[in-house]
Amino acid sequence: MKINGKKIFLIFTTFYLYFIIALFESSRGNFVPFFIEEFKIDNATISLILSFNTLGMILGSFSAGRLCERYSHKFVYILGSVVSAIAVLIAPFTPNIYVLILFNLLFGFGRSLLCVAIDSLIPVLSFGFEVILMNITHFMYGVGSFAGQSIYGMLLSNDISWRSIYLYLAGFYIVSVVFTLIIKTPNMNVIQSNNIVIRKSLYKNYLIYLFVAAVTFQLISEQIINTWFISYIRSNYEYNPSDASFYASMFFLLFALGRLFGGFIINKVGTVRGIKVFMILFSLCVLLGLMLKENGLILISISGFFISIGFPTLMVLVSQTFNKNASFAIGLITTISNILFVIIFNITGLLNDIFGSYIAFFVAPISMIGSVIIITIISKKNTKKCL
Repeated sequence: MKINGKKIFLIFTTFYLYFIIALFESSRGNFVPFFIEEFKIDNATISLILSFNTLGMILGSFSAGRLCERYSHKFVYILGSVVSAIAVLIAPFTPNIYVLILFNLLFGFGRSLLCVAIDSLIPVLSFGFEVILMNITHFMYGVGSFAGQSIYGMLLSNDISWRSIYLYLAGFYIVSVVFTLIIKTPNMNVIQSNNIVIRKSLYKNYLIYLFVAAVTFQLISEQIINTWFISYIRSNYEYNPSDASFYASMFFLLFALGRLFGGFIINKVGTVRGIKVFMILFSLCVLLGLMLKENGLILISISGFFISIGFPTLMVLVSQTFNKNASFAIGLITTISNILFVIIFNITGLLNDIFGSYIAFFVAPISMIGSVIIITIISKKNTKKCL
């Protein structure tokens, strides 16, 4: 694809989609205390409800690779946008936990379709600078998260209900449907092999399962911070929503900056070496932040810069390693990873209720160290493809 108006609009649309996905998902940390209070539930129940979001993501990532190869990336873009928009339109009218489960399930499915379609298309649009464009694309997720955290705390402190906020968000998703109807995507059937034999061989490839482990550990670390950071601050240090959201906003600002500049750093020092350094620094920031307690909140916020490049860079590694069936490989890996994530995330919710959020928070740096170990193994087993 040459650089032209259609390609620029396609890239703009991918940026916009990641922005609004983050805008919706960043509301979770702010709204969890209100869900607990309004629906009379505990942390374990919240973890279970949010697991349906992950179940939707599992179904979406499982379907996305096949749908991309069988139909087109544009079809998956449209389907993902429509399903996500329906979920966001349901959210403001949630009367009970069952509808809360429904819109989380639908949104997980829709956003996962979009993410797999985007992540498998980026390497084709950016041959030679995949890491940079992938991280800039995911930078928009960081921008959306920062914008959400900055706005939601202020709105909630001014007595704007979470239902009203969801209603405003619906407008962004209606626009996304219009954008995906307009975009033109390259014919991936020409660019990528659709060989069934190669696809089946992926199930037997041990590298798939090493990537599953690396992605699972990374997801656990990131989602613990995303979901429980505000709750951790408020339950342990009695901050109000506005003050707690300050630290979360700083985390997501640095998260966004990490995705903006991280791709260039990774491209300079090497993909595997760079991602390992970033993950180790994240773990150190969170561990020191927890040990310093209230005085360490700023360190946990700073960790956002270092965790930012984890997932998009792992997706680049997957695309480079399984370049003939990138969409299918990404879908397969994220599907299995999300299944494992559901199990471990629910255990984290139980740890929150049994031992408190302080102890449960240690799962984040421990998981990230696990991801570093797995990436080291992958790089040794697959040096030529990964480095």
